[in-house]
Amino acid sequence: MTRESLESIRKRLLTLRETRLQQCRRQNADAADLLDEGVADVADQGLTDSLKDCLHLLSDAGREEILAIDEALERLRDGSYETCAGCGKKIGMARLQALPFTRMCLACQQNTEQQLSTKAGPSKGQI
Repeated sequence: MTRESLESIRKRLLTLRETRLQQCRRQNADAADLLDEGVADVADQGLTDSLKDCLHLLSDAGREEILAIDEALERLRDGSYETCAGCGKKIGMARLQALPFTRMCLACQQNTEQQLSTKAGPSKGQI
């Protein structure tokens, strides 16, 4: 990958990180606002609790993505950005452009997801 391509990816990662950070902050603020509102009855309280849980789950996913972006930025610095964490081969440029914070090539990612799905067992639709 050229120096210009790597710099472009670095800038994109930083932009993605800032966007996700802002989303997390907004979701946390929305959840906090729900705490501040008076709730008329038990049904409203249940709905409010469900909304808060949903916002916190979204925020957790955002934090995980920020960590993945930080790891990608570190790999850019240490020169291992294009290397798959699963097989050690180069990750394809199309995959890196589509998901710039990925750690694995498509084949290794699919293999990992298949293994996780199989471990989930019948309750997740697997035999």
